Amino acid sequence: MDKITYNLKLKDGKEYTFAVDIDRQGSQEGSSRETHSFWTKLNYNQCSNCPLQTAIHKHCPAALDLEEITEKFGDIISTERADVWVHTKNRSFFKNCDVQEALKSLFGLIMASGSCPILSRLKPLAYFHLPFAGLEETVHRLVGTYLIKQYLISGEGKCEPDWNLKGIEKLYRELEIVNVHFMNRLRDASSKDASSNALYIFVTLTSLIAMDINKMMEVLEPIVREGL
Repeated sequence: MDKITYNLKLKDGKEYTFAVDIDRQGSQEGSSRETHSFWTKLNYNQCSNCPLQTAIHKHCPAALDLEEITEKFGDIISTERADVWVHTKNRSFFKNCDVQEALKSLFGLIMASGSCPILSRLKPLAYFHLPFAGLEETVHRLVGTYLIKQYLISGEGKCEPDWNLKGIEKLYRELEIVNVHFMNRLRDASSKDASSNALYIFVTLTSLIAMDINKMMEVLEPIVREGL
């Protein structure tokens, strides 16, 4: 798959471009660096549910992926405005928004397509990335993708499909733990709040889904009840 590119242009004229390879192997950022920031070490605010071992992995894979971006936006205030272009294989998106909103979208894409054993379970969503997605859009894409997988499982006949979406609730409880720990990493990595606030928005969205996926589905009911 072609890379998804984010281009951010701030009011002061500074411009940043990040190309994300969905099918990359290993961490996206920092492979050519000799040293890494202290907050990227695996045992620094390591997630309580992390299956990785420090004896094997020196660094958190998600932290390595976001290291360069966090450094570039470490002294930028979250509410600073930016013109943001997102280019995918089939279309381009544009939005003038706060830096934190742009980073939230970019962080979500990078973390889902990286090597973290928990976050990478969202990789199917990265293939159909929707920049600046709201709650309803996220739930629609998430549940739709999950139900496609359950349909395929039912066709194999090897195990019972999860039509009640219990797997989504379980996954998002795991993601909630990961996101909270990772937010603590970013707070120590930045002098300003753009990166940490971006992840805070992402954490809030995750928490809403983790609470009760069935309640989230009620939001979509008026939309999908008719038709098809």
